[in-house]
Amino acid sequence: MKRALPLVFTLSRIENLMHQVSFDFAEMRGRIITNTTRVDKKNLQETLAVFFDVISAGLAVSPLIMMEEEGRRIKLKTACSLTISGVMLKHGIPVRPKGGGLIEVVGRKPTRFTDMLMYWATTVDPIDLLTAQGMTDIAGMMRTGNGRILGNLQEAPFPARDRIEELLEQLSAVDFAGILELGDPNMDVLGVSVERDHVGIALVGGTNLVAAAQEADIPVEHESISDLTEVSLMKHIDELI
Repeated sequence: MKRALPLVFTLSRIENLMHQVSFDFAEMRGRIITNTTRVDKKNLQETLAVFFDVISAGLAVSPLIMMEEEGRRIKLKTACSLTISGVMLKHGIPVRPKGGGLIEVVGRKPTRFTDMLMYWATTVDPIDLLTAQGMTDIAGMMRTGNGRILGNLQEAPFPARDRIEELLEQLSAVDFAGILELGDPNMDVLGVSVERDHVGIALVGGTNLVAAAQEADIPVEHESISDLTEVSLMKHIDELI
């Protein structure tokens, strides 16, 4: 009888990848955590056009994409927001992913998490589950300023807040952004409580790209938090469309 594989909870998988992040944003090289999307070649340009709109709206982590041919399909590697957590860990900040969920946006401002799944409690990525349920309204947010986007929440000890802010500014300078809110010590972030003596960090979900493509009825196959990719092999979306 074949032995069953043990369950691997999402938090364990995330932390394993975070410890392998080697991204040097000063040199723009090293490995980042990526999401993987597969699309038929005939739908590639339409998919990239949607990706471009989402990136331009500030709903993605980075404009960098790596493309690979796989027969009649194209594999797209895009930046996962947990790369930012990996960078913080690499710089000595003991950040811990809390959960992923759906964020309500009103007047182009994120207001609250309406749904969230904790990473420690599930073996399936929460963002993938919410995307599959069709609960997002990214097109509405881009069109009217009101909608529902994907995001996640991290926690870190409050003495590291100034260093976190400094790192986020340095990442933003090289187009790695997507910070929705950096909370104050012991204060809720977008309606979600954080551990005592910690600050919360709400990040935009890199999977907003594929969720928007699905809203546009483009057939795609997607896996969040799939692997690591060398950032120097990725290209700016402006070079691909």
